[in-house]
Amino acid sequence: MTDRSEEILARIGEWSTALRERGQIDDAVAESLGRTLADSGGERLDAADDTLLVIMLCGPTAVGKSSLINVLAGADISRRGLGATTRAAVLYVHERDDPARVYAYSHALGEETELVRHRSDALLHKVLIDSPDIDSVMLQHKELTARLVHTADLVLFVTSPEKYKVMRSARWVLGQREQRGMAFVLNKWDREALGVQYDQRATLESDFHRVLADQGFADALVFKVSALQQPGGAGNDLPALRAWLETGISQTTGAAIRQRRLRAAWGRLAAAIEAVVPEPLSNHPFLPELKTRLAAGAVAAEQGIDVDAAMLDPAGIDDSAMPGTPGLLGMWTRTRQRFGTTVSALRSGVSFLRLPPSESGGPRRDGFGRRSAALLSEIAEDLIRDASLARLSLGPAGAAWQAETARLDRQLAGLPVAAEAEVLADAGRRTLRRVVGIACIYAVEILIVAVLLTAAVRVGIDFVTGAYAPGSLFLTAMELIFILLLIGHVIASLFFPPLRKRLRRRSSQQGKFIIRAAIDQLLSSLNDHVEAIDRLAREGRELLSAIERTATKLVTNRREGAGVDRLFGQSPSGRAEPPGAAEPEPGPAARRRPRFD
Repeated sequence: MTDRSEEILARIGEWSTALRERGQIDDAVAESLGRTLADSGGERLDAADDTLLVIMLCGPTAVGKSSLINVLAGADISRRGLGATTRAAVLYVHERDDPARVYAYSHALGEETELVRHRSDALLHKVLIDSPDIDSVMLQHKELTARLVHTADLVLFVTSPEKYKVMRSARWVLGQREQRGMAFVLNKWDREALGVQYDQRATLESDFHRVLADQGFADALVFKVSALQQPGGAGNDLPALRAWLETGISQTTGAAIRQRRLRAAWGRLAAAIEAVVPEPLSNHPFLPELKTRLAAGAVAAEQGIDVDAAMLDPAGIDDSAMPGTPGLLGMWTRTRQRFGTTVSALRSGVSFLRLPPSESGGPRRDGFGRRSAALLSEIAEDLIRDASLARLSLGPAGAAWQAETARLDRQLAGLPVAAEAEVLADAGRRTLRRVVGIACIYAVEILIVAVLLTAAVRVGIDFVTGAYAPGSLFLTAMELIFILLLIGHVIASLFFPPLRKRLRRRSSQQGKFIIRAAIDQLLSSLNDHVEAIDRLAREGRELLSAIERTATKLVTNRREGAGVDRLFGQSPSGRAEPPGAAEPEPGPAARRRPRFD
């Protein structure tokens, strides 16, 4: 597996889609994973060589954010007093930089984004984003800011003395701790804005630091500025903020911020993936029981087919396919067939009269194989339910089982008609067995005629000579004819078995074949599903390993990255470890959560 970021992201997308199709994650989890993967576009994970440092200014309404962004940019790029109701977001970019990635992502959010070019070399390779107010009355603007934060390497959270204590609207911003750099701006830090609280600035500053510490920023970087006061005014950190943005964040520091943000983003993606990596199904304890119960159901269903086949009694089929002969044997056979047909018709008439009105004239409710199909359908439903209870999700295999058992009922119901047509077609087909059978029957007919002629000649001779034959002659002739009729009947049964019997045997064989084919299809669907889940489990672990290798390449020198620790809500000696990359729980090495140090 290659470790190119774009290939990893593409594989994650395909992998998550396969998970959803296999029923391993529900819609809510799939949507959450999809959002995390989509946010990776804003994080620029597939553009690891991006040299831009994206700085986003955000904050609540009426804290002077628009005035501040205009002062920092040295241009009137944001209208004051309107929040972000007229423009969703503004990107302030040097004319030699290519912000295509950030700009395309902001456009993909479905909002109009304005791009403003400048020539300030101090902000070369640094993109300033003026985002909508996080407590905007327009919900789509608030949501846009929440999504747009994924493009930022560094967030400047702007607030004011009258609003810094109300941090509810900033919870999602503060939740970015350890995921991207954060600095704080306490705006309106002038006498006109503070009024009677101007002399209590030290207390306000101390309280602001306490509020930030409660949110996890114990050593936060805070600038106290006044965007409307002269930059050289007392207590105004605006020059320091501008200097920090332009020269304080060196190329090395910017690279450390980007890499730490990338590691955090990979960590979040890895945590989202690990949460849904399925366990292999090939070793699931319920799998053998599932197959055993399927095999037992197949045996029971085949027994039901035997019973249904034995009860077949078609009225429209002759009991034998023996060809008609002009002799005594043929006459006796035709008489027996007529008698059997009459008895069958009388039996059917009696059964018709006994049926309720709703069923007389319609097909029988208990059609051929219906009990067997219902049995397999019930077994399949029970196994799907029990597998779910045993945490063995059958996913599309369960749907395939239901479709197969439903189709089985239709296949078996039409089997007797098809089998009858085949039996009748076979009965009229010229085969060696049929030719030999016909020859034997005609031989019997000839023998019977010979006996009759012999007896007739003897009687005629005796009549002419006046010497009458004894009665034993007639008795012997009758015995021979009776024996020859029996022989002919046996020969006919051997070469031309009764069609009803052949129909029942063929219906039973074909019904069992259909049952076995259905069971094989169920097992095939199950095996395919098990193999697919095992493959997805392996791919999930491979993706985690690839992410860990990719994130490891982003580790910067500790000495170079030490200055950005406080931006990520950590002390200078802290570890840059994003949420989702904590110490793993005990388990197999292949299932460990990657670390992004």
